[in-house]
Amino acid sequence: MKIKTMKKVGFINPPSEFLIDQRVFMTLGILRVATQLEKNYDVKFLDLTNSLDYDKDVDKLINENSLDVICLTSTSPQIKTVYEICKHIKKSHNIKIILGGPHITMMNSSMLKGTPDIKKICSDHINKILEVIDTIVIGDGEYAIFDAITTNEKIINSEESDRLFISKNYDDVAIPNREYLDIESYNYFIDGKKSTNLISQMGCPFKCEFCSGRSSKTFKRVRKRTTPNIMIEIDMLYKKYGYTGFMFYDDELNLNKIHFEGLLKSLIEYQKKNNVSFNLRGFTRSDLLDNEQAILMFEAGFRWLLVGFESGSDKMLKNMNKGCTVEDNTRCFDFARNSGLKIKALMSIGHPGETLESVEETIEWLKQVRPDEIDVSIVSVYPGSNYFDKSINDNGVLKYINDRGDVLYINNIDFLNESNFYKSKSDGYVSFVHTEELSRQDIVEQRLRIENSIE
Repeated sequence: MKIKTMKKVGFINPPSEFLIDQRVFMTLGILRVATQLEKNYDVKFLDLTNSLDYDKDVDKLINENSLDVICLTSTSPQIKTVYEICKHIKKSHNIKIILGGPHITMMNSSMLKGTPDIKKICSDHINKILEVIDTIVIGDGEYAIFDAITTNEKIINSEESDRLFISKNYDDVAIPNREYLDIESYNYFIDGKKSTNLISQMGCPFKCEFCSGRSSKTFKRVRKRTTPNIMIEIDMLYKKYGYTGFMFYDDELNLNKIHFEGLLKSLIEYQKKNNVSFNLRGFTRSDLLDNEQAILMFEAGFRWLLVGFESGSDKMLKNMNKGCTVEDNTRCFDFARNSGLKIKALMSIGHPGETLESVEETIEWLKQVRPDEIDVSIVSVYPGSNYFDKSINDNGVLKYINDRGDVLYINNIDFLNESNFYKSKSDGYVSFVHTEELSRQDIVEQRLRIENSIE
């Protein structure tokens, strides 16, 4: 009688060549998916961050473990490298390849909801991927991975399934097994304290035109963890690994006032009970911050807030549908400063209708509020964003026009062959967008001008 053996499944955390240091934040999504399979499958994990020879490392993983299935994830800046890795696997091994993650999820949403020109771009892109990948997983992968492994379906879409889409049971899959990584090789510190990243909620309900995922249920729907579940993970990270610094990687921590303030009070209580002081950082939304919240954040251990102000021009904020005003953003500084919190201002340039005048408004506002740190990026237009989904093909260039008639011209990027559209080192910026007034080179120069305006 033939004995049935457990399938052996491998996971690959892909490299991020655009980053200065690839081992700062842990990629939690693929870790959560791998963690769900532990009881049912023999799971192996390969972390390709900082690898010097992808093909050799992948071959070793597959051959030494006699894998039946290999699973990968990918963001848009990673997909070029991931695609090359998958082509190598398909050529060299008889193994099922599964791809999930933000890029393919966003591409699928754009294919369903974009203009006819965008639908064709996305359809062609997905079909090319399916030439070398056996199954793609759209949206949440924690439950969908079981279907992807056991069926021959080319596409598993968790966004269309109540069984696969994570809604109210996020606690059940929220805490990943970080032992799949070489934890000590990840180096992230907050004010000198050993730190790591975690997520307390998924999704963002706001409708910024530049943000990918606006048409994707996975990234638009807010799914919260309960406060006790979050504290279980923090307790484990502190007591098992010695972490006393935590970067909350939520889109915006303060989406829900009651939920967030409950978490802050639990953090305060935990530190008092365990005689420890945490250093915390996180992204917050400017118009949702108030004085009471800022005071609680400081007491809980926050010293820095990261806030996507984007622009100091009300016109630009309207054009990107940010939902905040310059006055809201200025008030955020007042609340933070009164509570002892520092602010890193996340700014961006290259939105529809961007002009020298709007750049000057941004510089003047930054001089007024004087953030403690600043990061200025050039808009990268990703699948899933309205900038991308609402564009039309205009002689080989994508053209987005908002309701006020302001235009953004976007290079039609082949994501499988181009990866330098994502910002990395300061001297390596390029622009893949331009406006009626500012050329691509103008935008590069004005980005640097904004950055240099704050010393």
